Amino acid sequence: MSLEQQIQKESERFQALFDRLSDTQWSDGALPEAHNYLITCKDHVRLTQENITEFNTAVEKEHKRLLDIKGHGVRHTWYKVRGKLEERLDEQEKTWLQEFEKCKEEEERLIVLQEEVRSAETYLHECQTAYDEYINTKQKLDEMLEDFFSGSTPSYPEEDVMEQDLKKQEEQLISLQNQHRLLTHVFQLLHKAHQAVMIARRALDDALNMNTFDLFSKSSFADIAISSNLARARNASMQAQQFLNEAKRVSPNIPHIGQIFIRQDNLVFNIMFDNIWTDMSMRQTIHEALNRMCRADTFLLGILAGMKEQLERCEVDRDKKSKHVKCLATEHFIKRITIVQNIIKMPPPYSSEV
Repeated sequence: MSLEQQIQKESERFQALFDRLSDTQWSDGALPEAHNYLITCKDHVRLTQENITEFNTAVEKEHKRLLDIKGHGVRHTWYKVRGKLEERLDEQEKTWLQEFEKCKEEEERLIVLQEEVRSAETYLHECQTAYDEYINTKQKLDEMLEDFFSGSTPSYPEEDVMEQDLKKQEEQLISLQNQHRLLTHVFQLLHKAHQAVMIARRALDDALNMNTFDLFSKSSFADIAISSNLARARNASMQAQQFLNEAKRVSPNIPHIGQIFIRQDNLVFNIMFDNIWTDMSMRQTIHEALNRMCRADTFLLGILAGMKEQLERCEVDRDKKSKHVKCLATEHFIKRITIVQNIIKMPPPYSSEV
């Protein structure tokens, strides 16, 4: 069966799908707008409810003041003695009424806004229903067109060229997407490694400060604090090394940073044989570890900066390629639709029996 015969055979089903697609295509652009509109309406409701709460508080406050003046308390007596009771009552009643009116206005506004939210929700549901049908119809129509045009179609060489170009561009897009995922993963691992190095640096700084204190105090507490900080630095350095190893496994091109492991001395030995020489030896050990962490910190910052630039370029290329592929897919879809419609419009071939 030729392509033309196949299309003529499926013409009614094609037309039904095409008409349904045309009827629901509006939802493709309307759905995100409806979603954003609903969010805006809900924000207005939330702000109005906050205003009502605020105005209610003000109304209660002013009403309490009014009752104090009307009653027989200190305020009432004070204004009455001064001969300003009626004047003050009028002022307080006006203030209370103003706040009360504001509250009522916001409550009326809230009713209107809540109705807008209900309408927006109904419209969003309509858009979602139409969009679901649009996607489902588009998929069925794509499958039908693929059955018609998959492979070589010598009668329509332009469609063949567009199909091959689209496939090539889609493969390039997939490659860019995979590259972006890989770079993102490596960047996150390096960022975690850098955070661990920073923790190790802070712990080493604390250990160095306690070592300085130990030089003058000869306190066993200082040795315990130094050991605790060194343990924290060692654990952080081990975490950093694990993140770096994983990053290098995923991306072997990452430069080698060097040894960042931190050695920890024996706490019992340091307490039992605490003297100026053990303290100075410990100080030297901390300085060496701190220098390694500083170098690793600087090195990682440079790698992260370069990786971020690479990731941003890849993201730009990926988004650009994605838009290009969408345009090509739309053009290819329209081309196939046009071919099918032209074939359906063609009069049936003349035949006569001999």
